[in-house]
Formats: sequence, C-alpha cells, structure tokens
Amino acid sequence: MEEKNELTIEEAYKMLEEAPRKNKELWVSHSVNVAIVAERLAENLGLDSKRAYVFGLIHDIGRGKKEHTGIRHIIDGYNYLMKLGYEDEARICLTHTFYDRSIVKGNLTKRNTNLTRAEIKFIEDFINKTKFNLYDKILQIADNMGSATGINTIERRRAESMLRYGISHVSEKNLKTIFAVQNEIEIKLGRSIYSLFPEVTDNINKSMIKDVMKFLK
Repeated sequence: MEEKNELTIEEAYKMLEEAPRKNKELWVSHSVNVAIVAERLAENLGLDSKRAYVFGLIHDIGRGKKEHTGIRHIIDGYNYLMKLGYEDEARICLTHTFYDRSIVKGNLTKRNTNLTRAEIKFIEDFINKTKFNLYDKILQIADNMGSATGINTIERRRAESMLRYGISHVSEKNLKTIFAVQNEIEIKLGRSIYSLFPEVTDNINKSMIKDVMKFLK
C-alpha cells in the first residue's frame, strides 16, 4: 500500500505565512485557534493530536489568496492541497463545512457562491460518497469554536454568522446539524466539550456583548 503524504506542522505554518492574501492576520488567528481546539479534542479522544492540529491550520487554506472568497474557498483549498499530494488534508477543506449530507445542496446553491456547476456537482458527489471520520467531525466542531479572537462556544460562533449573513432555513439546518455532531463527540468524551476549554468562559465575558452590538449597528 502506497504511503500517503502527511503535511507537518512546520510546513502548514509556512503555507499560512507565504499565502499572498493581504490583511491575513485574522485569517491566520482563526486557523491557529481552530488548530488548538482540534488538537485538544483529538488528544482527549485518543487520536493523533498533531495531525488534528495540522488539519486545523490548513482547513481554510483556500482563503489564502484573497479575503472574500465565500464558500468557494473549500474547493480552492482542496485543489491546492491535492496538487501537492496531501490527500487527507485536502479532504478536510471540503468536509469541515458540511456537518450532514442534508445541508450540502442548500449551502452550495446559495446566492453568490462563485462556484461553477461542475464544481458544485463535484463537491456534492464527494460529500455524499464520503463517510465522515472522527477527524472530520472534530474539525467541524473546531471551526465552530475557533474565531480570530479566541475560543468560543458553538452557539456564539453560529450567532455571529447569522447576524452577519442573515437567518434562513439553511442557517437553521446548519445549527441543528452541528449540534448533532457536538452531541456525538460529547458522548464519546463522556462529558461536555467545554470542560476541555476553560478559556471559553473568559472569552465570552470579555467580548460577547461588544461583538453582538457591533453587528446590530
């Protein structure tokens, strides 16, 4: 069996540093915080925490060229990493966005996705044929906890997203399905995921009200 290429932590950081995107500080901070959450979850679930950390660092690598790419970043990241031979890392670029197969079409057919019909078909087929593993689900949780400013609850991150992009049947289904993933992870852990992240409470107390008010202005 041919051994797969595995991206190292050092190589993943280099990718972030060398990305041509301007004003990338917030993007890098988000990626690092997602990596921290993924690493801690993986460690407590008996998985390879270093692999999970790498997955967190590169999950949004498709946003590296420019700031406002929307959902198109998932296919850009996938294609970029596949060309470099990093199959598992490329997979994460697609799977971190979809918490359940039922939300794939709704998220891909929203307005202004900048995806071609062929790209939509490829992503839909890929997700429908892929059985999510525990790393996929860890990254889905981590992406919903790690922000540019720290580590937050899933509820807060989803609320920020809905305040920014609006509430729709798609956003409601996204919320329900990520909670289902959270429940599955917590059953495996035998406790709340937030028990692993004491910094969550401190981060909420310091900035939640200010952030929400910012979106309401």
